[in-house]
Amino acid sequence: MGKMNEPNIRSCIEAGELAMVPLRINAEGFASSGTITIAPLYDGEGMAYRVVPVADATPRGLRIAIAQQRGTEGPNPVLVAPFLGTDKLNLLIEQRISGIDLCGNGVVFIGKSILYRSGEPNRYPEGRGIRSTYRGDSSLVARALLLQPEFQAVGEVLEAIKQRGGSLTMGTVSKVLKRLESDLVIERPSTRAVRLIQPERLLDQLLGAYQVPKVESTWLGKVALSDADLQPRLEKIGAEGGVVRTGDASAAAYAAYAGEPMITCYCRASPAKLLEQLGAEAKETRAFPNLRLAQTDDQRVYFDRRPKLVASPIQSWLEMAGGDKRQKEAAEQIRGLLLESIRANS
Repeated sequence: MGKMNEPNIRSCIEAGELAMVPLRINAEGFASSGTITIAPLYDGEGMAYRVVPVADATPRGLRIAIAQQRGTEGPNPVLVAPFLGTDKLNLLIEQRISGIDLCGNGVVFIGKSILYRSGEPNRYPEGRGIRSTYRGDSSLVARALLLQPEFQAVGEVLEAIKQRGGSLTMGTVSKVLKRLESDLVIERPSTRAVRLIQPERLLDQLLGAYQVPKVESTWLGKVALSDADLQPRLEKIGAEGGVVRTGDASAAAYAAYAGEPMITCYCRASPAKLLEQLGAEAKETRAFPNLRLAQTDDQRVYFDRRPKLVASPIQSWLEMAGGDKRQKEAAEQIRGLLLESIRANS
């Protein structure tokens, strides 16, 4: 099913579709009174609750709904949303307000007791909105905020992305910022300003939505150049940003990590063309290779490229976090450096 609105939520309650084990929920008369009765399944008297439909069940939407209930008279409120994940249920517990979703999850305060249930799947996904915010080209907005936690205008976010080699439209940046604000990842101190307030959450979202770059072709082999000559030539070829080391090959710049003894790069041009530009004999082989090339147009890997073809610490962290034990340990070090830098710049 698609996105729910408040009338849809009310219709579901009227139809008796609101349920949560271990509760008895009586919605008779809800259409006229706006209240329902909730009681423990096996014992105890029921209590009346005033229903507050919440179609926008983002963390920000929930906080707004909670704030609107403070000081209201009558029965205790119960927020009813399409879906409440664990983090949102924890928010309700923290604010000591009841909430139930249409999937069977919820937290209800009855007298001195708290009845809690989670784990039921989301039957009302909103589509690509949330995940696409942290995935693909749109993720450049989040990456820019991790590198510079505060901007005085939305246009500055777009400019920062361009300066680091990315390309987005103002419309995409605005849309992503709106989603990040709804997720309580950023705040807007004014209509123009943008400030990162939950860097850990932003990193978690980026990692959860991360997809490896799509590679068109690869090359692995031996180039007849010493390490001292190969690196500078690659830097010259990639002066316009078309060559960058992979996350694994860049990790040593940020963490105590020893990767493979070769240069491994992403490149926009085909491996054949890049090898031609190197101007040295090259043989494709798995025996003692000194160069690996992976052709991709994915702008995420080239974004925020550092000197000596080193990838952004964000890209390096994302790639290493999905690797083996040694890579994961290095990824934790890089994550720590990112958070330390954010704190220093906040």
